[in-house]
Amino acid sequence: MSFSELLQSYIETLHCNASDLAQASGLSKSVISRYLSGKQLPSSDGASVQKLAQGICAISKRQTALSPDAKQIELEFTRSLTGISISFEQFCKNLQILLEALSIGNNELARALSYDPSYISRVLTGTRRPGNLPQFLSDVSDYIARRFADSSYSSAIIGLTGCSQEQTLTATALSAVVRMYLGSNTRPEKKPLEGFLVKLDEFDLNKYIRAIHFDELKVPTAPFQLPTAKIYSGISEMMQAELDFLKAAVLSKSKEDVILYSDMPLEDMAEDKEFPKKWMLGMAMLLRKGLRLHQIHEVHRPFPEMMLGLEGWIPMYMTGQIIPYYLPDATNQTFLHFLRTAGSVAVVGEAIAGHQAEGRYIVTKNKADVQYYRQRANALLRRAKPLMQIYRNDQADAFRRQLSNLWKGNGTYRCIYSVPPLYTLSGDLLAKLLADIGIPSSERKNFMEFHQIYLESVLHTLNSGSVILELPDLDNEEFDAHPLSVSLSEFFLDREIRYTRDIYREHLSLTKQFAKKHPALRLHIDPASPFRNIQITVREGDYALVSKSTAPAIHFLMKHPAMITAFENFVVPLRD
Repeated sequence: MSFSELLQSYIETLHCNASDLAQASGLSKSVISRYLSGKQLPSSDGASVQKLAQGICAISKRQTALSPDAKQIELEFTRSLTGISISFEQFCKNLQILLEALSIGNNELARALSYDPSYISRVLTGTRRPGNLPQFLSDVSDYIARRFADSSYSSAIIGLTGCSQEQTLTATALSAVVRMYLGSNTRPEKKPLEGFLVKLDEFDLNKYIRAIHFDELKVPTAPFQLPTAKIYSGISEMMQAELDFLKAAVLSKSKEDVILYSDMPLEDMAEDKEFPKKWMLGMAMLLRKGLRLHQIHEVHRPFPEMMLGLEGWIPMYMTGQIIPYYLPDATNQTFLHFLRTAGSVAVVGEAIAGHQAEGRYIVTKNKADVQYYRQRANALLRRAKPLMQIYRNDQADAFRRQLSNLWKGNGTYRCIYSVPPLYTLSGDLLAKLLADIGIPSSERKNFMEFHQIYLESVLHTLNSGSVILELPDLDNEEFDAHPLSVSLSEFFLDREIRYTRDIYREHLSLTKQFAKKHPALRLHIDPASPFRNIQITVREGDYALVSKSTAPAIHFLMKHPAMITAFENFVVPLRD
C-alpha cells in the first residue's frame, strides 16, 4: 500500500477529512491534500510523519476514547514510504552492527557510495536521514554483497542475519539477505566491541585470582602419559588435543616461551561450556609456571569472531605474561591452520574452511618434530606485528613517556571517559587526594611533575587539533548506587581513591571550566554511562588507548587498523 493510500484509509476509518487531520496534526490542509493525492511525500527527517501519527491518535481518542499506538502508526507510514518495516533508529543500529562485524569503516563506505564520510557518520548516529532511504539501503546492500560474496566473511553475514546456511549466497542473494536484515531485524544485538569493553570494564583481576585460587595453584610434577605422537579428529578431539598440549607443556621441565597460533573458527569451541574452563585452568598453570606466552591472533576474520577471541584473553593479558601479535597479511581462506609449540611438545592441525569437523590434529613430543614445528612457529613470529602494547605497573615510566608523546599530535581525539580526566584536576586538589591516601611526599612530587607534563601535552594538542570529550554527569542516586574512583591509572597506584559527592562535583566543574577556556575541547555530557572503570582515547586513524582505571591499572595501546576503525565508529550504549 502506498503512502497516500494508507493515509486515505486512516481518514476513511476515522470518518474525518483533510481539515480535521490538519488541525489535529499541526500540518496545513494543503499539505494533507497533496499527501492524499500523491503529489507530495513527507520530508526525509520524519517530523511530518510523526505529526500525522499523533494527529490520527488525537482524533481517534476524541471519537472512540481509544488511544492507538502512535509509534506503530508512524512505523506503518515509514514502511509505506521506504519499504523498511522498522524505525529509522533500529535501522541505524542494524547498520552499525553489520559494518562493525565486517570491519567496514565510515571512510570506506563513503567512498563506495560516493558520500562524504561525515554524512555517513551522521546517518549512523541517527542525526541525518538519507533523502532516499530505499536507495541508500539498496546501495549499501549491493556494496556489501559485491565485497563479500564468496568470501569467508559471508559466514559472519549468515550468522548475523539468521539466513539459512544452505542458501547459495550469490552476490544477488547476499544483497537481498543484507537488505532484509537492515530493514526488518528488530532483535537487540550486542555489538562485539561493546562486549569486549564491558568485559574489561567489569573485570577485576584480584577477584579473578582469588576465584581460581591462582596463588594456591600447584604446578604438577607427576608424569603425563602421552604417547610420543597422537592423532585427533573432529571438533571434540581438537579441543582434547589442545588440553593435552597444555598438560604436556605444564609438566615439561622446559622453561622456553610458548608460541600459539590458530586461524580456526572459534564458535564451535565457544559452544562447549566445559572446555573454556579447562582451557583457562591449563593456561593459568602455564602462567603460574612462569612461562611467557606469544599469542599470534588471527585478525583477518569477521570482527565479532576476533573480538570474541580477545574477550577470552583479557584475564591473561592482565598478568603481563602474554604478548599479543597479528599477521599483517591474510592467510589462505580455504585451508585452516593450528600451531602451538612449547619447549618439548607441539600440536598442529589442519582443516578445510567449513569442514572443521573433519579436521585432523597431532600432538607430538618427538624431539625432531618439536624442533621442526618450533622453527615454523619462530618464522611465523618474525612475520607477526604487535597487536597491542600492554602497560602494567612494571612499565609505568615507559607508559608515561608514551602518553606524553601520544598527546603531542594534531588531528582529532575522541575520549570516552567514565570519570573526568586527570589533566583537568587542579594541582591543589590532586595533591590533597594523594596525601589523603598516604602517598609519601617524594612520590607525590614525581606525580605532580608528571601531571604538569601531561597537562602541557594536552594543551599542545588543543593548539593544533581538537578533542571530543564524552563524560557522564551522574545524579546523586546513580552516583550512590555505583561509586566511582578518581582515574589515576597513569600513576599505577596499588590503591584507589573513591570520589565523594563533593569531590566528584568539583572535578566535573573543573572539567567544564577547562572546556570553556579551551574551545578546541568539545565536552559532551550524557546523564548515563555504560562504563565505570575504563577510559578510552582514540586519535583518528592513529591509535586507540583503553585504560583500566581501577587497581591494578593496565593500559592497552592498539594500532591495528580494524581496531582503530571500530573505536572511531563506536556508539556508546546506554546502561540499563
